[in-house]
Amino acid sequence: MDLLKRVLTAAILIPAVVALVLWAPRWLFLLGVLPVALLALWEFLEMASRVGTAPARLPVYLLSVGVWTVAAYRPEELFAAVVAASFLLFAVSLLRREMTAEVFWAAATGIFSLLYLGVPWALAIDLRAGPQGQWALLYLLLLIWVGDTAAYFAGRGFGRHKLAPGISPGKTVEGTVASLLLTVAAGFYLFRAWFPDMAAVHGVLLPLVVNVAGQVGDLAESALKRSAGVKDSSALLPGHGGVLDRVDALLFALPALWYYWSLLTRGLGQP
Repeated sequence: MDLLKRVLTAAILIPAVVALVLWAPRWLFLLGVLPVALLALWEFLEMASRVGTAPARLPVYLLSVGVWTVAAYRPEELFAAVVAASFLLFAVSLLRREMTAEVFWAAATGIFSLLYLGVPWALAIDLRAGPQGQWALLYLLLLIWVGDTAAYFAGRGFGRHKLAPGISPGKTVEGTVASLLLTVAAGFYLFRAWFPDMAAVHGVLLPLVVNVAGQVGDLAESALKRSAGVKDSSALLPGHGGVLDRVDALLFALPALWYYWSLLTRGLGQP
């Protein structure tokens, strides 16, 4: 039943995501990102509240939306926007806390939420607007989907050795290896088909970097959930848990691909 729910949810969401990435104008892409990003942010703040830290939510939401809007229309100002938003969140924590002991955790959680969930989505928006950005973003999504699928079925089928039982008991070494190998294989094939003018070696290195970053991101979110004492970030997606559970790998893979892709499009990826 869980597998059927996963398949049905994916069958509905994946075509919509592909259409949004490839064909939506900039404003519509931004509007498409907003509900996903805000729901993941809400789930994170809900988990944070379970461990006793509660930053002011409205400023976190508003400043995150501001950062994403800057990424869409003034990407050259993105770094300044993130720095300014971080200091504003710190200032808000100072103003709304009567007990000094609460300031540290409220400020740290608010700023971390911006870095963990705000910056990656901003980089996705910026990536899509760049050279071949739509295809680069779709390439990233396909790599993540291939890796997740391979890890899931390999782990269920012949997983015997736990990867990190203290963090995520369900993850296995076999699933991790299968995810890496199939991601690199699929990534190389797609890279040569979609980006034939770039050096073939990047068709191996790029999916390798993306997969490793994505698997670290998956473990990082598992550690956060374990710290908060929850199994899933929420129950919004039948068979998949919460939105954050579905995008956890992307949150690490996006910055990795964004940086690698910026080097490639500056000419370093040419044969």
